Amino acid sequence: MDKLKYAIIGCGIVAKKHLKGARYHQNQRGTIQVVAAVDTRPGAAVQMLKSAGFSDREIASIKLFADDREMLAAVKPDLVAITTPSGSHAAISLRAIEAGAHVLIEKPLTLSLPEAQMILKRANELDRRVAVGHIYRFFPLVQAIQADIAAGLYGRVLYGDVKVRWGHDQAYYDQAAWRGTWHQDGGALMNQSVHALDLMSWLLGQKAKSVTGKIFRQQHHMEAEDLGLAILEMENDVQCLVEGTTNTDSRRPEASFFVRLTAGEIRGGILSGKPSIQVFNREGQNVALKYTKQLLWMTLKTAGLKGFLQLKNPHSGLLGDLIAAIREKRSPLASGQTGQDALELVLAIYQSALENRTIDLPVTDFELTRMNHFFD
Repeated sequence: MDKLKYAIIGCGIVAKKHLKGARYHQNQRGTIQVVAAVDTRPGAAVQMLKSAGFSDREIASIKLFADDREMLAAVKPDLVAITTPSGSHAAISLRAIEAGAHVLIEKPLTLSLPEAQMILKRANELDRRVAVGHIYRFFPLVQAIQADIAAGLYGRVLYGDVKVRWGHDQAYYDQAAWRGTWHQDGGALMNQSVHALDLMSWLLGQKAKSVTGKIFRQQHHMEAEDLGLAILEMENDVQCLVEGTTNTDSRRPEASFFVRLTAGEIRGGILSGKPSIQVFNREGQNVALKYTKQLLWMTLKTAGLKGFLQLKNPHSGLLGDLIAAIREKRSPLASGQTGQDALELVLAIYQSALENRTIDLPVTDFELTRMNHFFD
């Protein structure tokens, strides 16, 4: 089949991971062709392409733009990755969808539920696919474990917890005026933890019925929170505890989850770049090695060594699934709807903190602008 024309809008820090995945799918899988990159800063696109491993020859074939409208009109891409500040996601993705492109939107989908609904509505009307950067769904071990949880292998889900301790110093927020602002970014929950909320909804197999949350700004000079805590009451009497913060040591970033079931428990996470997983069955045996062996064998068999090396970049799996979804005319695993659901959870936590009460879902009539003076 013809290669999909791929373009990226926004060449900041996270774009490197997207572009590494794009280069793999271009050069090793032959499913896309990177045709354009957009950034308002002179030289930013070339610098990011080089850091992602593109050669000078490859870069010479990629058209560079300072405006996404010009790019969409000039190259008419089939697939657009959007990695701009969160507050700009809606306008840019809608322009891309109207231009005929499928879109991969870095998390969060948007900062507004009405905007999220507009994106999904228009994409459905034009038969375009929307995927969101919920990368935790694309750790292959987690995918295999989720399938077994859903199949009932470890019994009934009881409760879970998720922690995102992704430390940032003040310099991180100072390097761009939009970071940590309510209108463009949000805080530790919206930026660093939204895909962890998506992960727990997926693993627990439940939707939240109500949310009780608190947020704090303890260390950083910014508008939004650097610590968020919440209890999610899910369906079927399932509970989930949430912690998201940027107050920890930036040299030891940590993300972890725990799921307790009637016939087992699962612990997983990343600390300083090192992943770990434990899966205990009904007899108390750790069967994680079984999952690891199966994953290694299947990956090497189907994708070879270079495919195996891509396992450490979940953005590659995210893009690969979207490409397959486009070809197969199905919904992506990290669909726009999952993005809207995760956004709703974060907004519910913010509303709970603002109004000092438990919030029932669905969230209605709550905009992030209501948080503008929360810490004043």
